[in-house]
Amino acid sequence: MKKLLLLLFAFVPFINYAAEQGIDEKIDKVFGDATGWFVSSIFYAIPFTENIQVPWVLIVLIGGAIFFTLYFKLINFTGFKTAIQIVRGKYDDIESGGDDHVEASEAVFTVDGDNPDTIRVEQDADHHGEVSHFQALTAALSATVGLGNIAGVAVALSIGGPGATFWMIVAGFIGMASKFTECTLGVKYREIDENGKVFGGPMYYLKKGLRDRGMAKLGKALAIIFAIMCIGGSFGGGNMFQSNQAFAMLESYGSTKGADIENFDETVGDQVKYQYFVTNDALVSKVGEDSVFMSVGGENLAMTKTDFIKDSIVLASGVAPTKDTDFGLLAGTTVSYSTPESTVSVVESVNNGQMVLKDGEGTMTITEAQFKTSGVVSPLTGSGWIFGLIMAVLVGIVIIGGIKKIAKVTDKIVPFMVVIYVGAALVILGMKFDQIPNAFSQIFNGAFTGLGIAGGAFGVLIQGFRRAAFSNEAGIGSASIAHSAVKTKYAASEGLVALLEPFIDTVIVCTMTALVLIVTNGDGSIMTYGQEVKQGVEVTSAAFGSVISFFPLILTIAVILFAFSTMISWSYYGYQAWTFLFGRSKNVEYAYKGLFCLFVIVGAASQLGSVIDFSDAMIFAMLVPNMIGLFFLAPKAKEELVRFMKRIKQPKA
Repeated sequence: MKKLLLLLFAFVPFINYAAEQGIDEKIDKVFGDATGWFVSSIFYAIPFTENIQVPWVLIVLIGGAIFFTLYFKLINFTGFKTAIQIVRGKYDDIESGGDDHVEASEAVFTVDGDNPDTIRVEQDADHHGEVSHFQALTAALSATVGLGNIAGVAVALSIGGPGATFWMIVAGFIGMASKFTECTLGVKYREIDENGKVFGGPMYYLKKGLRDRGMAKLGKALAIIFAIMCIGGSFGGGNMFQSNQAFAMLESYGSTKGADIENFDETVGDQVKYQYFVTNDALVSKVGEDSVFMSVGGENLAMTKTDFIKDSIVLASGVAPTKDTDFGLLAGTTVSYSTPESTVSVVESVNNGQMVLKDGEGTMTITEAQFKTSGVVSPLTGSGWIFGLIMAVLVGIVIIGGIKKIAKVTDKIVPFMVVIYVGAALVILGMKFDQIPNAFSQIFNGAFTGLGIAGGAFGVLIQGFRRAAFSNEAGIGSASIAHSAVKTKYAASEGLVALLEPFIDTVIVCTMTALVLIVTNGDGSIMTYGQEVKQGVEVTSAAFGSVISFFPLILTIAVILFAFSTMISWSYYGYQAWTFLFGRSKNVEYAYKGLFCLFVIVGAASQLGSVIDFSDAMIFAMLVPNMIGLFFLAPKAKEELVRFMKRIKQPKA
């Protein structure tokens, strides 16, 4: 631990200097130019209709979920009661005690298939795993329940309207089958060392499972690809993004808008955030009934006609559009529009209504009126590295202890977070009880009609499925790493526990968020359906805050806790992938954990958009090798299910 702390403190001055000089922005641009092709290919959208484009990763995730739902004969529903009983400990004696009735999962006791000494270790009663079913579930949940549930739902509803909630719930239910499959295989093919330490996840069932199916080379290649992607995702989406968003939420809570500042002279020397606009050219590809579709630098952009008029659009003729503009003539023409950019600067001086701001790129002079419109002052601006350092130390303290320490933290944090968040949602829904029937009516009717730029009912379906899939990560394979550490002799028992994860994450937490957004948005004050929101956290905060005035403070704390729990769980995922590639020595372990803690600081102190986009793409690229493996190994998961269900139906000896 001391070595980790020394490493962190040694790098702090460099991180702080880089942030102040804007070096991170330069790195981000170079990185983005080099990796943009990968990000674009992973999130490439296949055009289905004139206005609907669906990311291919979403098709694979949802298609796989439907296949496993049918293959396992609706295990999502038939196994639900058994899953609850397992978590409650009803079958603990069967899973950990003597069992003469049915042979337990053979592969659980095999390390590389030919190590009798290790097999004897794993067959020891004390070496069946490291954590309980409940702890494995909360460890996996801590990686998925988070900003996606808070911010992502608001974004989905802003695009697809209330109907997106219906398809979110459907996707959550079918995703339960994917989680069952991957987590059953994760336990079946895990490895346990002589100290009882578990190593598991897709890396192992891809390598060992496909080898057993006569596809050793394919399995090894897929396992390596998965491990590389998992490490990248753990540093970015599972780390830097979390610390960055947690600090941004804390910073915004203690901020003062420019419009609320009375004496601008007092801001001299302060670090501030200022939003300005950059002009871009775009080609109008097509015009829909309510929307304008444009292409910018190879990326597609859709805007409602209202936003098209509002957001500083200038037509090729040099005239700003109005409600009377003939939009049908725009297809194939070039337009110019302004997009917002933010900069963190220091106020150098304020004289005669002029403010001089200085950042790593130089100076900028703006009027006080401009700053009142889009400037923000926060005592925390520029202090991201301090927040990151504190988080890194806390993360380091937890992850040094491995999955046992992580599980002990998550089994307290996750229930607390869910209870607080869902509890607040229930209070609001109770206060607005009379509006709930109308909310469900909007959800059901909207699911088959559609609003705004979503592109009708099919577009609403895509928005709901996309948010659910990106929230619970069913089919990605990451959760099976945490579930592999469970104490059990039966692989399918943990697969059944794992199917509760999408239910809690998507069906409960996401639905609660959606209902609050709908009932508080009756007058359209929270959002306008059909107009995409960019800052989902702020929208959700406003929705809760409109009923519970102090909720923004609770949400700030919740976001920080969500981020912290996500980071410690993803550190375990990345560490498992790291050891798969580089071995299991102490030096290898501390090298990864030291790097992980360092990236916590980098994420909080920097604006590395392209780096995080790349790491997010790596997380979803994990589905490619994982889904291939799940397809070939589904029969093995079914064997484990039959074995476990047969055992629990037999009378005790």
